[in-house]
Order: sequence, then structure tokens, then C-alpha cells
Amino acid sequence: MKVEVETLSPSRKLLRIEIPAEKVNEELESNYEALGKRATVPGFRRGHVPRSILRARFSEYIKSEAIQHLVPPAYEEAVQSEDIVPIGNLELKPDITEMELREDEPLVFEAAVDVKPTLQLPKYEDIEIDKSDVDVPKEEVDNYIEKLCQQRVQFVPIETERAVQEKDLVKVDWEYSVDGQIIEDSHRSDIILELGSGDNFPEIETQLVGMTPGQKKDIKVDFPAEHPNKNIAGKQVTFHVTLQSIVEKKLPELNDEFAKELGYENYKQFFGTVWNNLVEEGRAVIRQRQRRELVQQLIEKTPFDVPESLVEQQVNLMIDNVKQQLRRERKTLREAGIDLEKLSEVLRPEAIEQIKRTWIFDAIAEKEDIQVTDEELDRNIRLIAEQQNKDPQKYAILLRENGQIENIRENIRDEKIYAFMLPRISAKSSLIVTG
Repeated sequence: MKVEVETLSPSRKLLRIEIPAEKVNEELESNYEALGKRATVPGFRRGHVPRSILRARFSEYIKSEAIQHLVPPAYEEAVQSEDIVPIGNLELKPDITEMELREDEPLVFEAAVDVKPTLQLPKYEDIEIDKSDVDVPKEEVDNYIEKLCQQRVQFVPIETERAVQEKDLVKVDWEYSVDGQIIEDSHRSDIILELGSGDNFPEIETQLVGMTPGQKKDIKVDFPAEHPNKNIAGKQVTFHVTLQSIVEKKLPELNDEFAKELGYENYKQFFGTVWNNLVEEGRAVIRQRQRRELVQQLIEKTPFDVPESLVEQQVNLMIDNVKQQLRRERKTLREAGIDLEKLSEVLRPEAIEQIKRTWIFDAIAEKEDIQVTDEELDRNIRLIAEQQNKDPQKYAILLRENGQIENIRENIRDEKIYAFMLPRISAKSSLIVTG
């Protein structure tokens, strides 16, 4: 078999494949013999139909069958012999349904295929990313602990017997009605309201001023027509309010007792742990940013085109993922406000970036011989299973059944590539990054 390869572009090749006449004749002869054994023609016994009759009646069928038997294996042999790994769609010229085959003549056809281009990776030292470490000032730790205190705040009734004043904190119960009918599930207890904060209905805040603990009052509130609750949208709602108490905030003291309630030996250990955690969180943010910068620069410094057929496949895959997520949420595309045509355009740049990143990482892994052993894969699967409180063996079986094993292997490989690359690339000068 004769094969000629023409490079149409770095990501597309054209194969001219010639199946020799001898192979064509052998296939035709084999097909005629097989047909002769089963063909039924009036006036002849099965298996005794003359070849001339078969040629006259079934030549086009025989040739079509021969093409179907000859072309696919010839194409597979050609790409293997030329060490070509096709991706995307295959385009035959002429189309297999339009090919013509003649006895004693070779069958010639062309196959245009998309291929992964040969990448010229940049020098690692030409890549620069921000390698500055995180800096978490003491003030940030104090602010974080202050937020923890706010989460553990207690609202204690004041000791003085008096009426509600502006800017007070109050604890109330309420339920509301429309046209005298109590709205189902409208009852709420122990609601804390900060008067003057602007977070509450002005009508309620105004009417609460002057009330005393234990007092009840009906307060009318006009709701806008665009309110999401259809039961009360555009209606006058009556809140049946009971004032429980006037309260004040009581924050926990930042001492050893506070730390012990949170599971620490003392406040010093608690403060140090919070500080370390904030530093680690900041470093995790920096690692993610460094990885994004690394990928972006690798793509910028490794120029190549992605075949359009592969971009379309990736976009369609991403759209399928969106549809699956909507099905899980029991939503339609219209309900989610998604236009498929616009979504395709929005997803296109991301699809191209995903493909480029994968190919560049493949090239780095091949160049630096970065691989994932079966032992590393099994260890990682066991770790994931343990984190999810699952049986490792059953979890591994489930992953294989769902075709996710290679995805995990690729994730491990990518982590090894990041670990390999980051120490080898240059650090650009930058400001200290705070957590």
C-alpha cells in the first residue's frame, strides 16, 4: 500500500492512500465467492450461479461492499505506519459513499485528519510569576477573631424597666396576616431587631418605639407589587408583633476560657492557630494564582492553533455538562435564561484554553518524563475514599465503571507538573501579598 502525507497546517494533515490493484481484485473475488454461495437467482441452484450472472446483477453491490471492507483498514494502517494520531473529525475525499472501484485498478482516496501539533515549549526561565509569600498582619488576625466573637454574641435583656427608644436592640415575636387571614408559616420567634439600622421595615421600627416588654401591637406595612412572595406582593400586610424585651449585646471575653470553649488549651494557642490558618489560606490563594499565571504564560509563549473540530467537540461537552446540571436542578434552559447559541460563543475561549493547557502539559510530561504509577493512583484513590468515608475498593470500582480513573491519574500528573515547574521558573518583583 502506498501512502503520501502532506502537511496542510501544523494541526492538519492530508493522507493520499493507494490500495494496490492486487488487493482490490482479491477483495472483489472474495466478495463474489461469498455472494455466490448464498445468492438466489431464478433458474439456478443456490451456489451454482455463474460469475457472469453475478457480475451483471450485483456488480455495484459487490464494489460497494469491497470499498467498505478496504477503506477503513487501509486508513488505520496508513495512520499507524506514518505515526499519526488523528483527533477530531475525519474527512474522506471522495466520501466513502461516492468512491468508485474498478477491477485491475488501484483504489485511491484521500483522508484529511486533524492532529495534535508539535509544540515548541518555552524556556522555563523565560516564564515569570509572582513568588512573594503571604503576609498576614496581627490586625487581620484580630479582625478575624472579632468576627468569631460576633458569631457567639448573646443578647441579654437590660435590667432597667423602660420603654423602647430609638437605636435600641429589641427581641420580638411576630406573625402576619392579609385581609384578616393569617399567612401560613409566617410565625417567627426571638427576632432581634436593631432600630435605626435600616435593615427593617420603617413602619415597624417607628411603631416599636415607646412599647414596653410584653406589649402587643398590630403594625400595617404596604408591600411593593414586585415582592417575590406572591401572597403579600402589592398588599397591605398586618404584622402582629409582641415585644419580648429590650436587649444588649454581650460579647465573650477574649481569654483562656473563650479559647477552651473552642477546643484550645489557652488563648495564646488559639491566637497562634488562627494566625497560622490565615497564613495557610493566603498561601493557598497564592498557589492558585501562581498556577493560573503559569498556565496563561505557557499558553502565550507556546503559540499554536487548535483544530476547529476539536473546539466544537469541547464546547459541546461543556454544554452537555451545563444541561446535566440544569437537569439536576430541575430547570429548563429557558428558566435558567440560557441561550445555547450565545452560550457556545461564551464557552469557546474557555474550551480553547482547556485544550491548549492539556496539550502543553502533555508535552511537558513527555519531555520531563513525568508519570503517575499505579501505586500513586491507588494511594490517591484510597485517600479520596477515606475523606468521603467510603470503602476504597468499592470507590475504585465505581470510578472505573464511570470512566473516571484516567481523570484522577491526569489530575495527579498535573499536580506533579506544577510541583516540577514552579521552582524552575523565574520570580518577578512584586509587592508583598497580604492574606
